[in-house]
Amino acid sequence: WVRIKPSRSSFLPVLLSCSREVKTTTSSNNFFHQIMIGNTNDDGRTPMRNFSNEEISSNMLLQQGGIATCLPFLPSLLNCITQKSALVALSYILIANAIYLQRRSHLRKMTKRKLLQIRTTREEGVNIGLHVTNILAWQVFVTSIFPILEPLSRMCGFVSFYYFYPNANGCGIIFEPLSVQHLPMKKRQRSQLRLDWHKFSFNVGKIGRDGFRHPPSVQRNLPHIDAPLLQMKHWPWRRKHKKINDKIK
Repeated sequence: WVRIKPSRSSFLPVLLSCSREVKTTTSSNNFFHQIMIGNTNDDGRTPMRNFSNEEISSNMLLQQGGIATCLPFLPSLLNCITQKSALVALSYILIANAIYLQRRSHLRKMTKRKLLQIRTTREEGVNIGLHVTNILAWQVFVTSIFPILEPLSRMCGFVSFYYFYPNANGCGIIFEPLSVQHLPMKKRQRSQLRLDWHKFSFNVGKIGRDGFRHPPSVQRNLPHIDAPLLQMKHWPWRRKHKKINDKIK
């Protein structure tokens, strides 16, 4: 036997949207009130009452139903938010692609249709998985990197492009000076700065007198930097090391 002082405020209904919900919630609260407190005798003692599982489950469902009916707009609201988010995301992707194609069309003097065809056409010998990965990587660049990278590159006098190397199973970001855009590709390549990630081979043997490593060589798919003006190729994996003196003074 436990003496409990019931508090009416703790069992007041929470949802008061309509009379049906108030009635449902009140009856459910009274039920749980009876479970926890029960009827008080004349001497102030509270007897314990056993309720069946059917009574407890039915009243719990009743209370949950009251809460659900008080928020009939919740599924519609969530659906509306999801639709608006999808619409905003789709609009952003389309606008970002249009800006990228327009920018490159102006620099390369090509139509946007032709550029889009070049970017989305699967080259001979490229499997579907690699082709889809290339398109996804290009979209990540267009929607996430290009809007920030291109203005910064323009401030430094460069333009940025995404490139795909199907034979080397990789891709990269190429920076070219804005002043060489009118030149042929071979002459533009001399001024490029490339941040690439593709497959290539490099020597891992001993360091020779010229500072470069000798064979054997290994083939890896690793990120690297190419800068022809700085005589950098596949840096830091291919680089000139300091000369080693064989004689000890």
